[in-house]
Amino acid sequence: MLLINWKNLAAALCLLTGLLFIFPHPALAFDTSADNELLLLVNGIHRIDRAYQPEDLVDTARKAPSKKSHMLLREPAATAYTDMIAAYKAESSRPLYSLSAFRTYAYQSRLFSSKVASRQRAGQSYMTAYRNTLQYTALPGTSEHQTGLAIDLTTNGALSDSFRDTTQGKWLLEHCWDFGFILRYDEAKTDLTAIAYEPWHYRYVGLPHSLIIRDNGWVLEEYIAALHEQGMLEYADPEDTASVWRIYWTDDTAQEFDDVESISSDNTGGYIITTKTPLINSLLNEWSVAALTANNLLVMPA
Repeated sequence: MLLINWKNLAAALCLLTGLLFIFPHPALAFDTSADNELLLLVNGIHRIDRAYQPEDLVDTARKAPSKKSHMLLREPAATAYTDMIAAYKAESSRPLYSLSAFRTYAYQSRLFSSKVASRQRAGQSYMTAYRNTLQYTALPGTSEHQTGLAIDLTTNGALSDSFRDTTQGKWLLEHCWDFGFILRYDEAKTDLTAIAYEPWHYRYVGLPHSLIIRDNGWVLEEYIAALHEQGMLEYADPEDTASVWRIYWTDDTAQEFDDVESISSDNTGGYIITTKTPLINSLLNEWSVAALTANNLLVMPA
């Protein structure tokens, strides 16, 4: 049983109420209509529908160098991509082009079939050609390109592992995270992604998710798994010391969260809720009971 110093407690509550009035703590209900789908996990297990096509595709071919006349990305990814390329061009004059971005289900189907046929013409059996194609080319419905969030980059129009050793490849691997992109298919994680190493393939997930993935050395599969297992991950942005990010995973659409920045389904049966709380609110929540006890406002019986 707690013994309460009511006079001091009343004064403390007045103080806390005043602080919370100065630093409001807005609540936003879990609204699935706000789903931005930026954190969809798409792979051989978690597929997307044949008819899936984003409604906010933007052509980046006129905004950044491209090997194609059209290069479509979803609007948030397109904005981040053009910002990233502008930052790159400010540091280097070496050529960097986009080669492939959004693809429809039908296009992916034709691409996969053509890759298999090409390998067969080179002398491989159908099964060997099919297995080898799967290493680098996703089956229709399993390709990130259909989300409009993935882009392939090149120095000369070809895709090669040597891209990682170029000035362009090294710059991207160092800086992509700051713009919300991740290297999607890591050389050391092919057992998790089921796709061979692709140093040219970058995926937009947005901030702070790209930074959390970078700092933990994860691929997207591991990030989603960590959220499933832990329920919440916290990230303190060194560039914004006034706030703290909390990333939640839930499959309960009746749940509510405070300070919601974005909501994204993850294509695994749940939602990722990104919140950004003013640090003073976070500290007050954690400090309130501890501080009251320490200041003899909540007294534990002897």
